[in-house]
Amino acid sequence: MDHPSTAPYPFPTNAKHDAPTVQPTRPVDHAPDEGAIDHGIEESFPASDPVSVNVTKAEPAAARTQRAPDASGAQPAPPWGAVLRTGLVAGACASVASTAVLAWRGRSDVGSYVAPTNAVSHVFWTQEALRERRPTMRHTLVGYAIHHASATLWALLYAWLKAKRPNATGGWAAGLAGAGATAAAACAIDYTITPQRLRPGFEHHLSRKSMTYVYAALAIGLALGCALADREKTERK
Repeated sequence: MDHPSTAPYPFPTNAKHDAPTVQPTRPVDHAPDEGAIDHGIEESFPASDPVSVNVTKAEPAAARTQRAPDASGAQPAPPWGAVLRTGLVAGACASVASTAVLAWRGRSDVGSYVAPTNAVSHVFWTQEALRERRPTMRHTLVGYAIHHASATLWALLYAWLKAKRPNATGGWAAGLAGAGATAAAACAIDYTITPQRLRPGFEHHLSRKSMTYVYAALAIGLALGCALADREKTERK
């Protein structure tokens, strides 16, 4: 029976093995294979898709009232509540301003503060209103009510046109120019296509110069009223 050897097992080292043959190497260029290219494209295809991100933003209420034009290029309808509020404020300012000028020019032209305002009631009282030069409920109050309603209608038109261009710039000068154009249109319509019975009537007492002052006051009142209404809306936000 052989006895196990007690000699240590020889640990393999470089001394026990031949060194590998060293051969010079150089890089070899290989032409890309079409199959490998196709495979690489398929493997990387999801990463080549464009990134799509949908962002949902909360839109303020004020911004929703000033949306961009639709595909046809038409502006969206203006908010009627704001138009009505602006028209009422501007109409009141225009009515008061032009009535003050009516009184001033009436005193200058015919010696009566209320004769031009009385004349407006000729819609109901015809020649009687044109002759009355004293303040009366029948003529002065009715005449002012008619004039106030007319100024408010023109103010509503001006406010609506202004609301159709919410991004227009120019400040007070642009507003006054728009109000002047509205007053000029009112004057032209009052004395061209409007029937005689429905015309203002104060032209029977005032000179052309005084009439110019009246419609200029109407324009200033419109511009001032719209500016006040816009300022109120800004303060509320």
